[in-house]
Amino acid sequence: MTRTAFGKFLALGAAAAVMLAGCASDSATGSPTDDWSIPDEDPTATINVVGIIDPVAESMDEVIAAFEDAHPTIDVNYQYVPFDDLNSVLDTRITSKSGDPDVFWVDQPRVPALSARGYLEDLTAAFEGRLDGLVPATVESSSYDGKLWSVPIANSTQVLFYNKDILDAAGITPPGSSGERVTWQALKELGAQAQASGGADIGLMVGQPNRYYQLEPIPVSAGGGVGVTGDDMLTPAFTNDGWVDAMTYYGSLFEDGVSPKGITPEQTDATFLAGKTAFFVEGNWMVPKMLDATFEWGAALNPVWEGGDPATPTGSWSLGINPFSKNKEAAAIFIDWMAIDGEGGYGEHRAFAELPANTRGLESYLAGPAFTSSEGGKQAAAVIAEETETSAVSRASTVGYIEFEEIIGRAFSDIANGADPAEALAAAETELTNAWKQYK
Repeated sequence: MTRTAFGKFLALGAAAAVMLAGCASDSATGSPTDDWSIPDEDPTATINVVGIIDPVAESMDEVIAAFEDAHPTIDVNYQYVPFDDLNSVLDTRITSKSGDPDVFWVDQPRVPALSARGYLEDLTAAFEGRLDGLVPATVESSSYDGKLWSVPIANSTQVLFYNKDILDAAGITPPGSSGERVTWQALKELGAQAQASGGADIGLMVGQPNRYYQLEPIPVSAGGGVGVTGDDMLTPAFTNDGWVDAMTYYGSLFEDGVSPKGITPEQTDATFLAGKTAFFVEGNWMVPKMLDATFEWGAALNPVWEGGDPATPTGSWSLGINPFSKNKEAAAIFIDWMAIDGEGGYGEHRAFAELPANTRGLESYLAGPAFTSSEGGKQAAAVIAEETETSAVSRASTVGYIEFEEIIGRAFSDIANGADPAEALAAAETELTNAWKQYK
């Protein structure tokens, strides 16, 4: 969240405060009104943690084990929830006021919405003076209305990966990792060329099909904006020419067979590693996984819309505390260890971590073997440095983000499956306008 966008939410502070008050509990245990702080000594407790990181496939079990070794009196019951199910799980469990989960993964653009709904404990006082070792922009993205509602564990950007073996066989010159970018339009043609050569089953694939985080840069680069406008950031704005052009392009990838239908975000990384995809736009977290690649690969700057400005996603995950938790002190100790202590336990102990929000952890991350042991890794490090510095665009910052993300995601899916882009976007805009009436 930029400072400009952050300021736009100040006017919504009163409404958010009313909603938060409505969620307050008079219970003697576990209440949004409890006074508490991070203790000097660990309590004996078991905390329930809901996260979107697979415990085995993505090494979250190793992170939990390391925390429990460092804090033996606190047990962690980690519960994996797929990203697409996170909203419904939180809606059901937090509104029950049972205090379960104690800690949960918070997508940073959702901070305003979750805080306004009363789903997040105010962490401002508890973490005062503890945030200096974190990238400032990630702290800002975890805040709303002048308060800290979650603590960042990660940041992100995107990289254009390519299978160099396929490109060489097709006579395609790889895009560059610095300087001039390939356009989205040209990238589609190159992907089709790689397919026509017989070396690629998939010409171009994105890491998170039909998700706003992944696709936002295309309409932004095409001049359409982030999809939301207005002083209160509660006016849909995705039926303009930039959005329609961008989504027409997106739909054509599937219609023309350059991109595959039916592959979920959870399957794309493994699909690229299988070796039959020419180009793959995916997050920086893909780089450590490329150590397992059986083909020569490279990394390039993200595509740009023809005639437009470069744009790449940014932002990532933070950790929040359920305001009805009965174990807030233990929950805060877990968050402090994950994000702040040393290099941040999340990045230090997870094999496929995102870019750490912890500055010391970030230095170690980029100096690791995934980035230094191959030419592709070195190219990826250069791309990450340039994209995070020059082309990062935050997602739409609005208290209505949850509804926005769900509705626009359905429109993306419809477009990928053949719906007329202009009609799908118009229908989504009408649906979102109605959904946002509750905030007006």
